[in-house]
Amino acid sequence: MRGCPVRLVLSLGALLLPPTLAAKSKQEDQLLQLEDSTLEAALAAHPLMLVNVGVPDCGPCNLVSKKMRAAGKELRAKAPGVTLAQLTITTQDSPVIGKIVQGALTLPKVLIFRDGEAMDFVGDPAEKASIVEVMLREVSRDSIQTLKTVKQAERFLHLDSWSSLHSDEEQPPRVVGFFPSNSTPTYQVFREAAAKLQGMIAFGECFDAPIQKKFMGAKATRSIVQVVKADKRERKLTYDGPLAVQRMARWVATHSLALVQDLTTESSIESHMARGVPVFLLLMPDEYEESLSEIMVQLRKVAARVRDRLLFAYGFKDTEPWPQFAQSLQIDRGSTGAFWMIMGNNMELTGRDWSAAWLRPPSLGFEIYSMQARGDERAEDVTLEALETFVSGFLAQVDLARPEPLYLDAPVEAEVELAEEVTPAAGAVEAAKAAVNHDKELRKAISAMEMNFNSGVANLKKVLDELKDTPNLLAGRAPGLTSTLSATEMKLKKDVLGLKRKLMDIGQKKDEL
Repeated sequence: MRGCPVRLVLSLGALLLPPTLAAKSKQEDQLLQLEDSTLEAALAAHPLMLVNVGVPDCGPCNLVSKKMRAAGKELRAKAPGVTLAQLTITTQDSPVIGKIVQGALTLPKVLIFRDGEAMDFVGDPAEKASIVEVMLREVSRDSIQTLKTVKQAERFLHLDSWSSLHSDEEQPPRVVGFFPSNSTPTYQVFREAAAKLQGMIAFGECFDAPIQKKFMGAKATRSIVQVVKADKRERKLTYDGPLAVQRMARWVATHSLALVQDLTTESSIESHMARGVPVFLLLMPDEYEESLSEIMVQLRKVAARVRDRLLFAYGFKDTEPWPQFAQSLQIDRGSTGAFWMIMGNNMELTGRDWSAAWLRPPSLGFEIYSMQARGDERAEDVTLEALETFVSGFLAQVDLARPEPLYLDAPVEAEVELAEEVTPAAGAVEAAKAAVNHDKELRKAISAMEMNFNSGVANLKKVLDELKDTPNLLAGRAPGLTSTLSATEMKLKKDVLGLKRKLMDIGQKKDEL
């Protein structure tokens, strides 16, 4: 009974809220409501937006919206630049969302839009804490990291001491661009490609001449875009294709993976299939392993020629995880010999549309475009000529379905002429040497001060520690403490005076110059 009046007062207080405040509070709890016709305008108006895609009367979709509204209260205080929205589509075949999500659409679908380009929400959208954590991370992250110092560039490219000590750990590939300025045509294409692939790989940009000299040996006279990997065979790969967003995006997607990959785990299979590029798979019986090095030589030659258009991989069909995928790959469990196939993850044989942002497929699925069961084949029959014939036949089908663009209208970047470096005058050289010497002298003086100070403090601390358990001895140790303090004070005064003189000498020499 004693609790009833309190509840009544709270209820009356809520009822007596001014109508404008009540309406504002209710409005803040709501998500931005979007439809196919309003999505494009909303993307232009909101640089960072979390969107829950759903259909009417969808229970799981409504649950995600509820959690987003709860997260919104916290995000409004911590990250006011984040917009939370609900996109209601009338059918899963929505033409607008179809341009964003390629392939099958599973609902609810939660997407992050940064500057109009979509990327996957990597978290649990049915948990408020996960929504808050992911969006706070996105607020503090840039689509492209600007590399302003050598240390920052080393960390980004996994060249720092930490990476060296953890070289046995998997280090993700990076894309880095070295540019003479931010007005080059390559830089504009680079930025657009980065926006479309921001969910796949990290991009970095560098305009600083000293950093460019450190990593390239000279200042950039033209734009250079590279994929950098922790791969001894392919440490750095440089883009030399046309200046077109789709072409650069596909090049990054294919070249950031190994030239030929051993698919021995489900995660490696999913990673390859998720790229959106058809995969040539050589699925071999275990006895081929003895001839694997010779087979790899042939595979690498073919892969290098058509790398922009196909990924290359191999596996052993009798070794996990491939036996569990046998039915999906249309392979009889009792079959013998090797299987050559080109497949994709439930997509067209031409691969994904690289003019749209990259999103990870919702599930792993195998779409077989071309397959040969080579039951009577031996390992020595995997020749360069046979591989070339199989691959070329498939690419001919792709060209019929969608001819490869020539990009004849793509811009061309001219090389920038560097201004001649002026040789410094003799006096300037002497001044520079003197500055270096002064720097050394000052550092030496400051180190001496630091050493004397630390030594005095250590001596005092030692005596005080000894007196902790025997405070009755303080009177007898007082003269020693006083002497230590006086000695420390004299040393520091001497050091300060010496430092002051050095600074005065430097000032006088500067005036003489």
